[in-house]
Amino acid sequence: MCWLHYLMSLCQWIVDLFAVCAGHQSLTSGMELKKNILVSGNADSTIKVWDISSGHCLHTLQGSDKHQSAVTSLQFNDKFAITSSDDGTVKLWDIRTGDFIRNLVTLSSGGSGGVVWRVQCSEKKLVCAVGSRNGTEDTKLLVLDFDA
Repeated sequence: MCWLHYLMSLCQWIVDLFAVCAGHQSLTSGMELKKNILVSGNADSTIKVWDISSGHCLHTLQGSDKHQSAVTSLQFNDKFAITSSDDGTVKLWDIRTGDFIRNLVTLSSGGSGGVVWRVQCSEKKLVCAVGSRNGTEDTKLLVLDFDA
C-alpha cells in the first residue's frame, strides 16, 4: 500500500469536522495554531484571533491602526501577535485584548509598493523579508534586535 493510501485510511476514522471559523471577507493569507488558539491574517487587512474549540472569534485586530492592505505573514505567542502587510508595516498586537500596541517596522516606500512579505521572530529578534512589486524597495532581510 502506498503511503498516501495508508494515510487516507487512517484519516477516515480520525477526521471529523471540529469547528468552523467564519468571518474573514477575502482570502486567508496566513494562519498559525497553538493549542486551541488560531490567529489568521487576511487579504481584507484584518487579523482574527479564534478559539477553535468553539469556532468563536475572540478578537478582530483592526481599528484606526489596522493594516491598510493585505496581511502577508503573522506569528504569535500567548501574549502578542506580530503581523506584516502589503502596506509596508509590521505591527505588534495584544492577542488577549485585541489592542494595537505599536508599529515595529514602517517602510518609507510602504503604500507606494514597499511590502513586508514575511516575518519570523524569536523572543529577542525579528526578521522581516522586505521587497516591492515595482522596484521601490530593494529585496532584503531586516533584522531587529530587541535585546541590543
